[in-house]
Amino acid sequence: MRRPTIGITSYWRHAVMDAWALDAAFIAQGYVEGIRLGGGRAIVLPPDPLWADDPGDVLDMLDGLVVAGGEDIDPDLYGHDRHPRTGPRHDRRDGAELGVLRGALERDLPVLGICRGIQLLNVACGGTLVQHLEDVIDLAPHRLDDANWGAHEVVTVEGSRLRAIVGARPHVRSHHHQGIGDVGEGLSVTAHAHDGTIEGLERAGSRFCIGVLWHPEADVPGSGRPLFDALVSSAR
Repeated sequence: MRRPTIGITSYWRHAVMDAWALDAAFIAQGYVEGIRLGGGRAIVLPPDPLWADDPGDVLDMLDGLVVAGGEDIDPDLYGHDRHPRTGPRHDRRDGAELGVLRGALERDLPVLGICRGIQLLNVACGGTLVQHLEDVIDLAPHRLDDANWGAHEVVTVEGSRLRAIVGARPHVRSHHHQGIGDVGEGLSVTAHAHDGTIEGLERAGSRFCIGVLWHPEADVPGSGRPLFDALVSSAR
């Protein structure tokens, strides 16, 4: 049986590896393992600038898409002024990922957005972001510090696909300082944290389109695996 091919968006950063320091496209192994354990074939997608306008060549290869975590999204993309704590621009990644994500939504490819991925999904659908959650909540449960995961409970919405996959009250790991503001068109909120932070979104009418603010790839194998299993199953 052919394994579904799942694309994973990636960082484009200057990286240090042993004696080498160079620009690199990379992604955490948890994403790859989640797809592999779910029965899929993972392909890491470097941010190709051509995809901003025409992602068709890569989408033709894919049966599903994971929009991975990472850097802050440029607030110009959702019409907000830059907050002092918002990170630097990453135009290459923003443009390529938005192009691929919008193309995947048009084709109704199964999509899983993780952390930055749920934020990008919301922006792609016309929503906005809260640029620095610490202005309104205690950030520690969501991001203990720059080098350590936050850990907290999430409450999913009864009847949602997300609840069917991860249960009513999953305990999750997260590492973010931004969140969902105005919810984009066609999206519904399917999970909250204890402080009211939106933790899950789904797109009505899609074969599979779920975004989560936490990091399931940090718990693969383990409690993070069911989301990857569900994505691959929908892509099969």
